[in-house]
Amino acid sequence: MGRFKTGIYSVVNFRDVDMEREILEAADSEILHLKNVDEFEAALPEIDGLICDITPITPERISRMDKCRIVVRHGMGVENINIPAATEKGIIVCNVPRFNLEEVSDHALACSLSLIHRLPHYTWRVTRDRSWKLEDFPPADQFGELTMGILGFGQIGQILARKSRAIFKRVIAYDPFINREICSELGVEVIDDMDVVFRTADVVSIHVPLNDETRYFVNINKMRMMKPNANIINTSRGGLVDLDDLQYALHNGIIAGAALDVIEGEPLPDMTHPIFDEPGCIITPHTAWYSNSSLKKLRTIAAEEVRDVYMGKRPVGQLNTIQ
Repeated sequence: MGRFKTGIYSVVNFRDVDMEREILEAADSEILHLKNVDEFEAALPEIDGLICDITPITPERISRMDKCRIVVRHGMGVENINIPAATEKGIIVCNVPRFNLEEVSDHALACSLSLIHRLPHYTWRVTRDRSWKLEDFPPADQFGELTMGILGFGQIGQILARKSRAIFKRVIAYDPFINREICSELGVEVIDDMDVVFRTADVVSIHVPLNDETRYFVNINKMRMMKPNANIINTSRGGLVDLDDLQYALHNGIIAGAALDVIEGEPLPDMTHPIFDEPGCIITPHTAWYSNSSLKKLRTIAAEEVRDVYMGKRPVGQLNTIQ
């Protein structure tokens, strides 16, 4: 029958795949380290398993994956994978959950504190305008007087709430499926109307999945509800925030600041967008999850899922049902 072939294709573009090779050797699999889209396309008909990132796994690509048994998403969100087409083809689809919960919550909190203390504004004025005059800088707010608002109260939202309770005066959360018992344990106030979070919070941190209902739900109408000193943080998906509306709100002082770890169009967003010129904006290249610890977990778990399928076991992160 020959050895299994496992394709690995990621924008992270690991220097080596020794970690995966060691794990998959137990299932008699060789590794195809696919370093560009041409290599990725050429390998599709011959691979038995695929580990990928946010690259679209479309029905057309799936139609050419005649040997493939499993696709593992390097991460949690699987909106880039056409799961119905994969299921029809008999391909198991998995994600890797819970590998980066501490990292993303840390990033959201760090951005919150940076924005409230006006660090992006201050750095911009000093490095770009070469100003050292106090009157050129907006004053900061005091964390202990402010409210943290969390939209989406899953695992990351809950961890962020726990960390924020030690810093902020008040932590509020909205989620249509919120666990009130957990909120009570964490000292978090449940808000039943999302608009109240936008009107009340000094920081709104977004931890919501992207779907047809949530796309661009953070738009100019929501931003006009917010306080002029308020800030928005998005570490979830770029399509949740209308980028044009956000840039307008920042430029015109409707809100004070924003932190974006995700921007629509990844992995190649429009780098000419005027949002990149806003002094009150922190932009990071989808690295909220990125740490030595999380990267090791991500790569290890993804490879173990593929190995288990080759060895006839059910993978832990399977998302679809194969007949």
